[in-house]
Amino acid sequence: MSPFIKNVLKFLLFLGIGVGLVYLIVRKITPEDWKNIRLAAANANYFWIILSMVLGAVSHLLRAVRWQMLIEPVDKKPGLANTFSAVMIGYMANYAVPRLGEVSRCGVLSRYEKTPFATLVGTVVVERGIDLLMMGLCFVVMISLSFNKVYTIVKDKATLIINSKVDSVKHINPVILLIVVIVLVTGIWIIYKKRNQLFGFASKFINNFLGGIKSVGNLKRPFLFWFYSVAIWVMYLFMLYVCFFSFSETSHLSLADGLVVLTFATLGVIAPVPGGIGAYQWLVISVLTHIFFISQSVSFTLAWMAWGSQLALILILGVISLVLLPLINKNDKAGSVTIEDSK
Repeated sequence: MSPFIKNVLKFLLFLGIGVGLVYLIVRKITPEDWKNIRLAAANANYFWIILSMVLGAVSHLLRAVRWQMLIEPVDKKPGLANTFSAVMIGYMANYAVPRLGEVSRCGVLSRYEKTPFATLVGTVVVERGIDLLMMGLCFVVMISLSFNKVYTIVKDKATLIINSKVDSVKHINPVILLIVVIVLVTGIWIIYKKRNQLFGFASKFINNFLGGIKSVGNLKRPFLFWFYSVAIWVMYLFMLYVCFFSFSETSHLSLADGLVVLTFATLGVIAPVPGGIGAYQWLVISVLTHIFFISQSVSFTLAWMAWGSQLALILILGVISLVLLPLINKNDKAGSVTIEDSK
């Protein structure tokens, strides 16, 4: 099977998952709900949505600067214009096929900066490890700030779900129950047989992750690198938080509340669907409605506006990058703007 056909099939599969999630979101929305959603969208203050897009652009720029710092110790420092453009093209590619963006941005920067592709892939692996660490840090901070609120709601919801499942099991078809048991036993048996391979994979992943973290110590300015890493996620938080002010019903939510929404929303972004479509909206709507008791119509509108505005930003900057890259690299010196040059 050719790589093109594989990519098309992957895209259709991931898109199908995303569309399925969107269907699950909208299937229970009544005509009255749609009326309220349109009303919420009409009355929204779009200044905050635009500000969210500006903050998003800043976060992408910070990511490009941080990537420059990772590349510098192993190769020549790439130009900021080329690095930023590669990042935006990569983000845009992720909306086609999840994780394609990492490969795409390495390919783009390798072409215009003549940096070995494998070297760039190595830096992206380290970068993803840092992001995973930052994501874990967000979770820890979120739990420390909002543990009681989140725990109480999750416990109550979990109890309701477990009770409903127990009631449904009492009336389950014996044939279906047998099939479920067979599937579970088979899965456990496969995991047991493959346990050495799974442990080896996990060990390799952990070692590579820790090695990537340690490699940051070899940077010329490691403190600045970590500052940028934290700043990127601070921008992510404010990108979502300012959207709360677009609606009177969510304007009272605090920054800590925003961190709760962001932590769950991030799980949607990294889900294996194009751009997190469906998963992002479902998680944001669920958190807003079940934890903060925001109405379904406002939660739905806010989730789609927050996601859609960032999609629009990525498409705009991605297309501009595709157009400008050949122009700023007409000769070897073009596009070689470094951070120092920009000061």
